[in-house]
Amino acid sequence: MLMGSDTYSAHFITEESQCLKDNFLGDPAVRTTVVISPNEIPQDHPLPTIWVLSGYTGRGLSYLNQSPWQENFLDRLNRLRRSGMPPVRAVLPDCFTKLGGSQYLDSPVTGLYATYVFDELRSRIESRFIPSSRAVMGKSSGGFGAFAALITRPGLFQGVASHSGDMLFEWSYLPDFPKAYQLIQSQGGVIPFIRAFDERQNKPGSWISAMNVICMSAVYSPNLAEEGFPADFPLNFDTLELNSRVWEKWLDWDPVRLVERNAVQESLRSLKILYFDAGREDEFQLQYGAARLHKKLDEYQISHVFELFDGGHFHTNHRLDKSLRLLAEVL
Repeated sequence: MLMGSDTYSAHFITEESQCLKDNFLGDPAVRTTVVISPNEIPQDHPLPTIWVLSGYTGRGLSYLNQSPWQENFLDRLNRLRRSGMPPVRAVLPDCFTKLGGSQYLDSPVTGLYATYVFDELRSRIESRFIPSSRAVMGKSSGGFGAFAALITRPGLFQGVASHSGDMLFEWSYLPDFPKAYQLIQSQGGVIPFIRAFDERQNKPGSWISAMNVICMSAVYSPNLAEEGFPADFPLNFDTLELNSRVWEKWLDWDPVRLVERNAVQESLRSLKILYFDAGREDEFQLQYGAARLHKKLDEYQISHVFELFDGGHFHTNHRLDKSLRLLAEVL
């Protein structure tokens, strides 16, 4: 299926994933990927290709939603192209799960989403839309996924852009646990909570926050041997005592910690462009993680572009103008 416009068109590609088949959560293996490509350039003509990762509870199709007084992703690309931005292609995958997301990592609980996106899906897409170079970008969990791609697939991407990406986990994740645990226990535990969540037609923010805690545990500390829900949680449900063994598994994926590894520094230095930002009033304290990452990158003399902007975590799609232009011009 094709959705046309004056400069770019969105191609909707629906296929069954082999690596998502029979996943633990029972999520569908048939997924729809959106590829946005310039009308005047043939598909087999090499172009910089940007993989765009949505945030928690999002999917690629969400980028095409029409919201009041806001451009969707296709309209934005059209405007930027008309204003002189070099042509690019964008690939918007669907990595939504029953728990709300995947962090674009492989997990025996949520599914093999790094393998799906960066191996299986990429191979299929690139057989039709030829890349000259690759970048990966996203917001929130998608911004984390963009950083994580440097770890799971070193050398694959030449550009990275992260908007308000998950990092500095002790301040972005742990503050949500007490209220989330109260809500989960009010439903009788993790599995009854998930069942109640599925049955609710309206899902308030507090419930989504609690589900996020469950999802992150399934991604960062899965444990199929655990009775009940197959994951370890970093805090005790009754006392909030920290389980350092489990928590270290989470911290192994924190970009603020990852950057201390020599191999990660090498991957970052190989990039043509590394861009990240955060709002000064971010509701999840992500501005502090971004500032700390910026400080460490300066210490390691790794080239990057870092910005703080006036605003919070939500309603920040205008920030895409900066990252898309940077990626397009550098690549």
